[in-house]
Amino acid sequence: MNFSHLSLDHVGIRVTDLAVSERFYAKFGFIRDPEEYAPAVKACGLHHPSGLRIHLIFNGVSDPAGNVLMDVPVKYPGYTHAAFIIESMVDFVPWLEQERITITEGPVHMGHDRRVVCFIRDPDGNVLEFNEILK
Repeated sequence: MNFSHLSLDHVGIRVTDLAVSERFYAKFGFIRDPEEYAPAVKACGLHHPSGLRIHLIFNGVSDPAGNVLMDVPVKYPGYTHAAFIIESMVDFVPWLEQERITITEGPVHMGHDRRVVCFIRDPDGNVLEFNEILK
């Protein structure tokens, strides 16, 4: 088997309220794909003009402890975040402030100064990473 042309189709993100999550992700340019809306299985596909796709799995139940993969002392296996590439962190940070989206970490240089990174959370506490690639 040759995986030299492997690419990512979508990232699934479990949420508690589809309408709230759709409004949040719309701020980043994601819109509902009517062909990917499957209420029987509680899934809603969103697409971005860049070709990126996410699926909102809208059967989540809030946990008072927060994000059980990130916010509790015991670290369980699972996907912890999606990482997106942006053009400019200098432009992105004021936009987040304007949208009243809290930065939970960063901006900070990572990867031997290959990228500058900041982290935010969606309305359900799911972690999203944004990277400006420097080199």
